[in-house]
Amino acid sequence: MSSVVFKKKEKIGELLVRIGKIQPSQLERALTHLETVPQSLGEILISLGFISEEDILAALAEQLSLKAYEPQPDNDEFLTFDISPIFHREHPFALFRRNEQIILLLNNVKDGDIFSAVELLFPEPVTVQLCPESVLESIMEEHYDLGRQDAEAGELLIDEADVDRLKDMASEAPVIKYVNTLIDTGLNRRASDIHIESLEEGQLIRFRVDGILQEYEIPPASMQAAIISRTKLLAGLDIAERRIPQDGKISLRISGREVDLRVSTMPTIYGEGVVIRILEKGSIILDMSQLGMPPEVEKVFGRLITVANGIILVTGPTGSGKTTTLYCAMNKINSGSNKIITLEDPVEYQLHGINQIQVRSDIGLTFARGLRSIVRQDPDIIMVGEIRDFDTAEIAVQSSLTGHLVFSTLHTNDAVSAITRMIDIGVERFLIASSLRGIMAQRLVRSICPECRESKGLISENLGYVPEGGDFEMFIGRGCKNCSGTGYIGRVGIYELLPLDDSMCRGVARGVDQDELEKIAASSGFKPMFLDGLDKVKSGITTLSEVVRVCRGVSNGSL
Repeated sequence: MSSVVFKKKEKIGELLVRIGKIQPSQLERALTHLETVPQSLGEILISLGFISEEDILAALAEQLSLKAYEPQPDNDEFLTFDISPIFHREHPFALFRRNEQIILLLNNVKDGDIFSAVELLFPEPVTVQLCPESVLESIMEEHYDLGRQDAEAGELLIDEADVDRLKDMASEAPVIKYVNTLIDTGLNRRASDIHIESLEEGQLIRFRVDGILQEYEIPPASMQAAIISRTKLLAGLDIAERRIPQDGKISLRISGREVDLRVSTMPTIYGEGVVIRILEKGSIILDMSQLGMPPEVEKVFGRLITVANGIILVTGPTGSGKTTTLYCAMNKINSGSNKIITLEDPVEYQLHGINQIQVRSDIGLTFARGLRSIVRQDPDIIMVGEIRDFDTAEIAVQSSLTGHLVFSTLHTNDAVSAITRMIDIGVERFLIASSLRGIMAQRLVRSICPECRESKGLISENLGYVPEGGDFEMFIGRGCKNCSGTGYIGRVGIYELLPLDDSMCRGVARGVDQDELEKIAASSGFKPMFLDGLDKVKSGITTLSEVVRVCRGVSNGSL
């Protein structure tokens, strides 16, 4: 807040050494953990047993010219305030008046939201004092009835009796049978996700099949709350907590099939929404020949993934099969004589012989921090789930330049746009030209059902022109029992691959714009994914409408 200014006089570690709380050797040992452990220096010192939380707070108070809290029960009048209980829980603090002075009690001084909020409550200056987390929690429990405030604020709280009732309902045979049938039906329909949505008129259940949502039967109103509770119980989630998102996992065997389910809950105005991602262990494709790449693309990509160093990117929107392509690449080059480490969010499938790491942003294990630590594990090949920021991109580039082969993904529409995206993130052009080996862009299109496939006429009648290579017959799916009336069953990829040859690298280094890069790519024989899609239309694999649907906005992909 404006009346409180924190000025650091010296680093906290140096201060602790100066006042005799720790030895220089202990500080050195703690500092070596900073790059590998997602904790602050103070937390590391405490975990190593070198110092107590009270000592850290006392040193921090001296560092910031603040005072440590010393209780005076006879003089302290704790003050109430009009702030959301949820905000109060997420940002613990207390306010009290002592000898006509208002004091803000904190454990963490880094949260500027608290200062801004308190500034609106009191016009007079506020003094900040620090206290241990356990002491602050006790004060909040004693002086602030958060449970009552939650109820008054209309938050979605349920008492122990309701929790027990929901558990009983979730354990009843009809509910157990319904949830099991729901998952089994999703598997039989080849659904990738099951959506349980809470709407004003009741519950809606939908399956995402081949990328498209399909409605399922509406469950009885008496079972709707229990269905969500049953799912949360299976995923190890807190059924009493309906105010914040939760994530969990279920591993089960159903109808003789090993299945992993990722469960995500989200509070909405009419109740909780649940999405169940189905990951069937036996259904993952690990053979590149099954992805549907054109022979020439598969051949060049297969060569690229065996280079000694550099970066290979796979691009496309969410749900375009990027992870599957990367898993196929990892599986193909996993010879046993190299060390492969992946950093993923989340780890969707476990790959034999590969070290896989789950990103945990909640504890500070981000892509950038994990990648920084991975390079110390002496890997030959690194897979980073996604390049999201400059830090991750910079470390990936540096790793590739120091002898590692790095795989990652980007969210861009096409292959050439990935170069522009890397520049926008902040990577120098000469580093991109030096490190980037190739870019694969892809989409997934639905495959025509073989049981009801029929002719739709010539491609020229639907395109309005004869495509390069000549006219040909195209097909659609009429819709039958086998494909649930959709005309499609399964999906296949369409691809474009841009190897960075000398001419492309020179263009990147010179700073030419995207249009010029596309011309350079075309002169080197680059084939846009839209043309791969037309080839699959010609082969009777998919429909023209599918190719147009997924290629909208792609360079050379709009009609």
